Amino acid sequence: MPSRRSVTSVDVARAAGVSQTTVSLVFSGRAAGRVSDRTRALVESTAAALGYVPNAPARVLRGGRPQVLALAVPDVSNPYFARVLLGAEQAARSADMAVLLVDTGSDDDWAGRLVSMSKVGMFAGAVVYAEAAPVTARLAADLDHVVFVECPDPAGRSAVDIDIAAALRDVVAHLHDLGHRRIGHAQAAARRRTFQLRQRFLTSELRRHGLTPARYRSPFDIDEATLLAARFLRRTDVTAIFCDDDILVAALYRACSRLHVAIPGDLSLIGFNDVDLARYLSPEATSVAIPAESLGRMAVEALLSDIAGEPPTRVTAPLTLNVRGSTGPAPN
Repeated sequence: MPSRRSVTSVDVARAAGVSQTTVSLVFSGRAAGRVSDRTRALVESTAAALGYVPNAPARVLRGGRPQVLALAVPDVSNPYFARVLLGAEQAARSADMAVLLVDTGSDDDWAGRLVSMSKVGMFAGAVVYAEAAPVTARLAADLDHVVFVECPDPAGRSAVDIDIAAALRDVVAHLHDLGHRRIGHAQAAARRRTFQLRQRFLTSELRRHGLTPARYRSPFDIDEATLLAARFLRRTDVTAIFCDDDILVAALYRACSRLHVAIPGDLSLIGFNDVDLARYLSPEATSVAIPAESLGRMAVEALLSDIAGEPPTRVTAPLTLNVRGSTGPAPN
């Protein structure tokens, strides 16, 4: 009997009494309609007995399904997306697949590269996070299997979203119950739908209470964000600020330290994403938690269903406001 290391598809074919083509069809996932269930079972049991392990790259080159899924995110340096990747990897691993990470923020033609990679069979499908409608429309047309996460228009494809409206209701209710009436908004200086929705729902909820937010826009660069936060605090008298991201909360902590503003005695702060950074701050920051790992898992599971020919999946994940030490009663 051939050793485990030397077993080839030819050995399996000879031992099973079938052609090498039949073995290739079975292990490339193309046996349906071409190989009977009895023969497929015989090939698989023979391969197991011989210790045959199919060569994955060769299987892809012969037309089999790639064992890789693409995950395209706006900023791989953001700790939030590390958690999304973790969840995606866990779901992919359960299907004997791996995840290829693509940073869309550092490459203007990432969508074109993704389409080109798909055409040569480098991955079986893609999860695309937080992209504009023109991009999703292009990818929906050019990719066989794709799932959109937090995208404005999934173009009839599978989609995973988050309930931003409910989260902002909780944010405003929490601040209003604490007596805050002068509320600010630290906006992310990024043109993405998720930040537009945060602005829209924060504004509408405050209007229900007869309030209008004071706003400033900030990038995620911590030094520039700190300078802009300090400038905003010098010219306004807000008692609470909602931030589009926990990084902007951290910048406000730095600005408050320089200006001798007490948190939460003088100013209450609420972030969004609830990454580990929110708990590294002192006091720990109140933040809207997105189940990042769950989103990664749900997106990959939806993609695997799409690859299997199932109908499009649509799911909206609830968010949780985790109240900690950065919010307190409004100062008199």
